[in-house]
Order: sequence, then structure tokens, then C-alpha cells
Amino acid sequence: MIMKLSNALPEECIVKDAPMAEYTSFKAGGNADWLVEPQNSEQLSSVLQILAEEGIPHFILGNGSNVLVRDGGYRGVIVRPGDGFRYVRSDGEKLICGCGALMSTVARYAADEELAGFEFASGIPGSIGGAVFMNAGAYGGEMADIIESVELMSPDGKTVRRAVCDQLDMGYRHSALHESGEIVTEVTLKLSAGDGNEIKARMAELTEKRNSKQPVRYPSAGSFFKRPPGYYAAKLLEDAGCKGLTVGGAQVSEKHSGFIINIGNATASDILKLKDIVTAKVMDNFGVAIEPEVRIIGEIEYEMLFDIHTHTTYSHGKGSVEDNVRAAIDKGLEYIAISDHGPGHLFYGINRNDFVNLRNDIEKMNVKYQNIQIRLSVEANTVHGGNGLDLREEEFEEFDFVMAGFHFGLFGCSSVRNWLWSHGIRIGEETLREKNTEMIVGALRKNNISVLTHPGDKGPFDLKRIAEVCAETDTLMEINCRHGHLTADEIREAAEVPGLKFIVSSDAHEPEAVGNFMPGLKRAFEAGLDISRIVNIREKK
Repeated sequence: MIMKLSNALPEECIVKDAPMAEYTSFKAGGNADWLVEPQNSEQLSSVLQILAEEGIPHFILGNGSNVLVRDGGYRGVIVRPGDGFRYVRSDGEKLICGCGALMSTVARYAADEELAGFEFASGIPGSIGGAVFMNAGAYGGEMADIIESVELMSPDGKTVRRAVCDQLDMGYRHSALHESGEIVTEVTLKLSAGDGNEIKARMAELTEKRNSKQPVRYPSAGSFFKRPPGYYAAKLLEDAGCKGLTVGGAQVSEKHSGFIINIGNATASDILKLKDIVTAKVMDNFGVAIEPEVRIIGEIEYEMLFDIHTHTTYSHGKGSVEDNVRAAIDKGLEYIAISDHGPGHLFYGINRNDFVNLRNDIEKMNVKYQNIQIRLSVEANTVHGGNGLDLREEEFEEFDFVMAGFHFGLFGCSSVRNWLWSHGIRIGEETLREKNTEMIVGALRKNNISVLTHPGDKGPFDLKRIAEVCAETDTLMEINCRHGHLTADEIREAAEVPGLKFIVSSDAHEPEAVGNFMPGLKRAFEAGLDISRIVNIREKK
């Protein structure tokens, strides 16, 4: 791969082990394996084609003013458009800008050309390509107000097209480029004739306003959090008592609580730990989920804490309780639960008479293996009617906690219709979706269910509605490593629900699968899920 890149770019445009603290405004983070700086569209096209052909992970970086690279660094190639993309020229009342042109440079050029409309953006510390990608805005203006068109390169570098602003789906800190992966190479801005002195006076006024209210003396990525609907992130943080809160070298600014700043040699981990603390404080105080506006990339150094979805020979698992416990210890887990299938399943549910035997086995293991916690759960089955589960009310007391999910093989849950649906016979799909969703919602609201297992599996469901009820009932949604649900798309959809938490489970049916979290984690990372929303993972200290 490097040999091919060397043929496409001058040697000085390729950096090995690039220290990303030097390329990002936070002045924190680990090294990228490689950083390349193509100088024109031809070089950029060649680089992207090579990376696509080789299957190399890569990230397009502008001025690095809205990006944080984790301390583990970035395993792949950072593509940073070079000086050849930093041009600005005028065409009447239009400005044509290369994607790498800094917002401050464009603002000064517009003022010199006596073109008004860009003043709001004069203090935004980024490149114009990044500003289009994020629909950057400030002081009542945003990029969507002034973009006429953009030149876009496909992610594989093979095609270039021009799109007008209406085709970009510009919203709050969002554009269609988030989904398409296309790269902005050139931007055409539509401004209006103005008085040069008035334009410069307005820019000076906004600069003074920014400097007086924002912690511009410290490295940061600007406003760290998106504005939640109906709220201001900075006000929520301040009212939650977060102003001045410090972790290592990272601090919630005392000047503007919407900023997390680097007050001295902060690591990316310091910043991310502080993010998690203040996010939790805002949720605890106001029930509002705040999400980063900053793009967080790079290698996550994490450890998994527990696996609470494992089966034994008491249902249709292949190993004993002790087999699963020993496997969990080998994986370094702190906690394991045995959660055999509910007793209503016709083919592999646990026998009700075995509840006490399974409890006795677990108590023996807790005495024998004191370096791990072992708990008793059950994966109950959802059904229509009654309390919505195949457990009797008095049986809840047999377990430390109860999980539940939908399975074939029971009466009272449309098993046959769902089995046919899952095998391609989709007649009456919408009616079935509504019925399945009502079954799950009913079970969640009638019972204290800790985890909803593999939601979306084995039939059609309204995942968004189920996610909302899970958040309402404080039920974890499972990312299951055996069944493939939640999928990455389902995770994205569910994650739109504020306050919803997730858990990654092995759903191990044999001891060697205990603690196998990678399939689920891969989908979670693909979906861009913030790991602070996964309850059984934490970043390594």
C-alpha cells in the first residue's frame, strides 16, 4: 500500500506515525499509522482509489478543529488535503474555495472583496470543507445560508460531481455527506455586495464577542456537545454543576461550560472521561441526553466487564455452570450470569423443577470461585396475554434478575407466522409487525425486565417504539453476538432515543463462546455508538 501511495504522492506528503496532537486543535491524542497530504484533485483521487482497492481504513481530516483522536491512535491512513486545496478566488459576488481553505482566510478575502454574508463564520476555526460537512454555524448564520454548490469526490476517488445546496440535506451540524461519504473538494459561496468597512467592523465585533465569552486561549474543539432539542448544552452543563470540573489536563471551561478545554497536557482519555462524567450528570439531573459534536476517532482501548447471557445444559447449552464460569474467568470477566431459556419453550426451556438445582449450582460456584461474581438469570419468552412472559409472577423471586426475548417454539406468540416471515413469506407483514411490537411493549411494561434480548430477531418489529419503551422502563437493549441483532442500522435507529442504554452479550451456548463480544462490538462501532452507552464496557485506564 505504501509503495503505491509513494508512486502517487511526493515523499514529503507522506508521514509515518503522524502525531495527531499536532494536527488537531485539542492538541491531544495518539499517532496515526500514516498521514498523507494530496495537493490536488488528481492526487486525492489516486490516494482514495488505492485505499479503496487495498481495503485500508482512512479518515478525511480538514483543519482538525472538530476531531479528537483517541490515545490508542488511528490504525489506518489520515487523508489531509494539502496546500493545493487552500485557494480562494472571486467571481463577481461568488467565492470559489478549495476545501482546505481556512474559514478565517475566506472571511478576510471576502472582506477585501467587499462581499458580505460570511461574517458569522469568520471566527470558526476550521477548513471550509469541514464546515460544509458539519454545516458549521455561529451567531445566527450557517453554511447552508451561503452555499451555492459544492464539488464532491466519491469515497473511492473514481467520480466527481457537483451538487447544489438543496441536494446536501443541510441540517443542524449535519449534511448528506455523513451518509454518502463523499469528499468536498471545492465550494462555491454566494455572497452579496457590501461595504468593506462595515464588513470588517462586523467581523471585529464578532471576534470581540467570541474572545470575551469563549476560552480561546486554550486548545479545544469549540463547542463540544450538540444542542439538544429545546435546550442549550452549555446551560445544562452549568446547571448540573459541571463548570470547572477537571479530569487530568481536561476541564469544562469556567468561562463557557459548553467547551471542554486542554488546560495542560491533557490526554484524549482525560477528555473522554470528562465527557462521560458530564454526560451522566446532565442525564441524572435533567433526563436529557447530550451527544458530542466533536468527531471522535481512533483505536479504543477497552475492557469488557461481564457477560450475563450464557446458557448451560439446563436448557440447550453444551456446558455446565462451572464450564461457563471457568471460561469467564479465563476471559478476565468480573461477573457472569447463567440465563437459561424460559420454561415455556416447547423444545429447550428449563424445567421449572430445576430452578432450585441451578440456584444450588451457582451458590457452590460462588464459594469455589471468589474472584468472580456469578448470578442466576433466565431468558424468559415473550407471549401475548397474561403478564406477557412464560414466567409466573411468583417465579420472578427465583432469579437475581430477568431477561426476556422473542423465540419460536411457544404457543401464544405467533410462532408460525413469524417463522414463515423469517423464511421469506411476508404476507400481512405490517399487521404482524404491530402485533409483535405490542407483545414486546406489553411484556416490558408489565414486568421488571433488565435486558431485552436480541430485539429485532425472528420477526418484524417497530424497533424505534420498542427502544422508547426500553428507555422508559430502564431496560437494556441487547446487541447479541450470536444472532446478529441488533444490526448496525438498528443500533443507529435505537440510539436516537435519549437515555437508552445497551449491553453486548455473547448468548453463549457453549463454554468457549462465553465472553465472545467481538461480533456485537464490531456492529456497535460500525454504528458509531458511544461506548458510554454500553453498560458492560469501559475504556482501559
